[in-house]
Amino acid sequence: MRILFYLGAAAAVLAPALAFAAVEVYGEDAVAVRFEEEEMPLELSAAARELPAGTKVAVMELTDGGAVEVQLLVDETPKTAGNFIALVEDGFYDGIVFHRVVPDFVVQAGDATLVGRENPDISLETEPDVRKCVRGAVSMARLAKRDENTGEMIYGDTSPTQFFILKSDALRLDPDFCVFGVVVTGMDVVDAIEQGDVIERVRVLTVGGSGEAPATVED
Repeated sequence: MRILFYLGAAAAVLAPALAFAAVEVYGEDAVAVRFEEEEMPLELSAAARELPAGTKVAVMELTDGGAVEVQLLVDETPKTAGNFIALVEDGFYDGIVFHRVVPDFVVQAGDATLVGRENPDISLETEPDVRKCVRGAVSMARLAKRDENTGEMIYGDTSPTQFFILKSDALRLDPDFCVFGVVVTGMDVVDAIEQGDVIERVRVLTVGGSGEAPATVED
């Protein structure tokens, strides 16, 4: 069996105005600035700030300095997006690796066992898909196997933790996968991800708000 997962991500923009010097800057249009022994809080990029007020955006930083912003479709997929937000607030994705990278197709992450941790005991039902599986779409993975007689892919349970981000359109996935997020900035970072790359941290911010989004999302 294999697991197909779609994910999405987030980025940050900051104008540093502190006295101590920055030692590392992530990205260009969406960055988080690190300072000696201290890290500036995340802020949304200009592109993300143009989204409707109240929109939840996941900001994902990679250890190599890249960052990705993902608009979370909370109103359209409350269970799936809410589950992802809860995992983010628990720090589940901090330190997780991209264990599956398929050129011109997908990057996938979210298996804690690959870094010596346990996956949470969560049951997640697949919600109806209201968005197309196109480049930049983020979705949760599902167990899959190929029918020996017909060659058709048969999808089973939805992964409660593994997500994937599409690098190209894959409309054949539409009937079987629920898109819960869309990349706002950072697709260049997604395109450059290699197997084994590490997610340093993920945080959820609210457009028009300050600080991080709460873990609980109303159904």
